[in-house]
Amino acid sequence: MTDYRDVTPGAHSDNAKEVLRYIVNYLRHPIEKIKTLPDWNWATLLVTLVALSMASGVLTGLVPPNFFRLMGGFIISPLVGVTTTFIGALFIYYYFQVYEKRTCSLRKIFTLILFANIPFFVFQVGSEVIPPITLVGFAFTALLMAVGLTENFQMDKRRALRLVTILFAIVFIIWLWNRIDISRLERLG
Repeated sequence: MTDYRDVTPGAHSDNAKEVLRYIVNYLRHPIEKIKTLPDWNWATLLVTLVALSMASGVLTGLVPPNFFRLMGGFIISPLVGVTTTFIGALFIYYYFQVYEKRTCSLRKIFTLILFANIPFFVFQVGSEVIPPITLVGFAFTALLMAVGLTENFQMDKRRALRLVTILFAIVFIIWLWNRIDISRLERLG
């Protein structure tokens, strides 16, 4: 895909079909697909991320059914998804500039994080029933990030594993802190 705006009639439906086809193929072969990322424009990436995070948030609100979590899936999940993906992309972008001494495409890094997060979105659905399943989803995300960093950005495999291990440790600490806070609130209320 290119960065210019296509005004051809039916181009948006073709674009949506292409995105859906790619995601289905990605779900079948995530490790192979993360090695060669699609070259989508920012609008396509953002719409895809919003749709995936919204679907994950809404499904999370349905397991078990809860109206407020369902509404949060429509509103909060896309905001959190876009914000965290963008912050993660900026972190890796500047990591490359500071530690690898090179500049990589922010859009390509954003694309990598978007697709690496798909297992997290899938596993997040069951997080209300089995809270640690969030960590399983993020572990898959971390593995896909390591593969994507080595294959798409020619990053040394050990450095990529070290970077995603640090990120996983940060997520684990935040998750654990959140679980402790939830436990305290349940005891108080």
